[in-house]
Amino acid sequence: MTKRKIPVILDTDPGVDDTLAMRILFRSDKVDIKLVCSVAGNVSIDLTTANTVYLTKAWGGGVPVARGCASPLGVDASYVHGAGGLGGYKLPDGSYEPDRTDAVEAMYETLLEAKEPYTVVTLGPMTNIGALLRKHPGIKDKIGRVYAMIASKDGAGNITPYAEFNSYCDPQALYDLVSSGIETVFAPMHLGRESKLSTAELLRSAGNTDMAAMMKDMFDGYCDSAAGDGYVAMYDANAAEALTRPELYDFIRCTATVNVTGRPGQTFLTPDGNGGCFYIEIKDKEKLAAAMFDDMFSD
Repeated sequence: MTKRKIPVILDTDPGVDDTLAMRILFRSDKVDIKLVCSVAGNVSIDLTTANTVYLTKAWGGGVPVARGCASPLGVDASYVHGAGGLGGYKLPDGSYEPDRTDAVEAMYETLLEAKEPYTVVTLGPMTNIGALLRKHPGIKDKIGRVYAMIASKDGAGNITPYAEFNSYCDPQALYDLVSSGIETVFAPMHLGRESKLSTAELLRSAGNTDMAAMMKDMFDGYCDSAAGDGYVAMYDANAAEALTRPELYDFIRCTATVNVTGRPGQTFLTPDGNGGCFYIEIKDKEKLAAAMFDDMFSD
């Protein structure tokens, strides 16, 4: 008997590590991606939308893409991910128009038609999700879980001393998600550094393929001081793997708190047996690395 695939809406801001996470999800036989939405974050909404369209058409076939929201703060991480978001890789000449121009309404309509709760995977700021919940609060009942690469569990940060980048970009949207009661699985900031992969090993694993050529250019224009030279921190891939390979993680039930003012974007994920959320911890780093390589490159 064929196991039923998990219906998924993917929300992303590619981004080098977003690209690798998207490859994992599109290649997985455990998920059925119904819609992909861009959101501003690593770079501007124009650039993340073009990148999202390109990657989805390359790996996701006919999955529709919707253009999401711009950044409310106007910040980006192009100093890490390169001016176009994909390191040194330049999109081939062509048109990269999305199928829909309003991700919030595309998500709403997709969820409204769903016959079972969908899973939402977010790899960037929560701007689209926050806007969806504010505009259509009743639709939360159609979301079973959110898997999110966002936040830190202890109030530490990487964009400021106290805030992780995605949470800092739109703390109100993250607060709205947490307050909605939707069960959220956090892949916090520290996991990306614990699961960093060698760029040389990634290129060897890709072999003589178009993906290898793309990654070489991406890594040539990518610089994350937290990962160190010659490595890529697999932040977003942990949200993807937690969904597709949950056996690789411990899921710790917790209460999530989000600071919207004062120290915007500061988060604490406090273990709590009655909490409405989870954060994940890696069980075995070597097994996780092997799974990531396998999920990106195996036939």
